[in-house]
Amino acid sequence: MACLGGAFRNSKGNWLVGYHKSSQAISPIHAELLALLEGLKIAKEMNFLSMEIETDCTDVIKLIYEDNTNYSNIVSECRRLMHQLKIPQMKHNFREDNMVVHLLAMQAAKGPPSSKCFYHACPPFFVEQEVIKNKHGVCNCVRSISKNVCNYLAIMNNSSALKTSTMPM
Repeated sequence: MACLGGAFRNSKGNWLVGYHKSSQAISPIHAELLALLEGLKIAKEMNFLSMEIETDCTDVIKLIYEDNTNYSNIVSECRRLMHQLKIPQMKHNFREDNMVVHLLAMQAAKGPPSSKCFYHACPPFFVEQEVIKNKHGVCNCVRSISKNVCNYLAIMNNSSALKTSTMPM
């Protein structure tokens, strides 16, 4: 079972729409790709153009930008929609920096797998506090990562990685 979730916000961090859905996946990476695809379909439906996409899954970013035959059908569909939506790149972000999406996905776990996607025009009660924290840049986490990991995440456009303390390798 895969629990999918996502949120769209404007450039000021204000909520536009959120979604969650339960589905079937063959692996965790497949579930991440399904969540991305669902979000891209919603973006196309709502005509959200030239947006930024953040994910906590570096493997998905690599699959989208590198030649690879793994999950080729879903990757091709994501690429096609990204091109149509004029999305130049995906960025990595730490899960702790966006618990809203994680909480939306966990909400999906409460229901059986379905083809139905639940939309949220306003932040649901179970994410309200996290939405406020995200909007104001509040993160109550401390992380220490190696310099190599920091550099790798910076390549994946994770600006938060550059604000993280590094430890020598």
